[in-house]
Amino acid sequence: MSKVRFDWRWVAAIVVIAVLASAGRLPWYVTTLVTGGSGVWLLMIGWQAWVRSGGPPSRGRVTYWRGQRIETAPVRRRGPALPRWSDIGPAAPYLIFGGILLLTAITIALQALGL
Repeated sequence: MSKVRFDWRWVAAIVVIAVLASAGRLPWYVTTLVTGGSGVWLLMIGWQAWVRSGGPPSRGRVTYWRGQRIETAPVRRRGPALPRWSDIGPAAPYLIFGGILLLTAITIALQALGL
């Protein structure tokens, strides 16, 4: 017997597509909020995917000497605690589409305000 799982993300995706399809008939602030919110959400998911893609944190070494267990701390990466550029692969689509949506929302808001 299989259980059907319901995912609210599909509902959100359909709502975003419906809002973007009828953007000409909706007030500009609704389109801006939906587009900007979905862009921020995609950027957040992209950042999480980029940070996670480095793999689990390395474990320290454990050695035994004269019957004693000696644990050494894991080797820490040098430099700032930012993710590596080589690990951006899985996050790139999220970051690209999220950035496009966020820039689109900013553009809509600036045009509507006359700036």
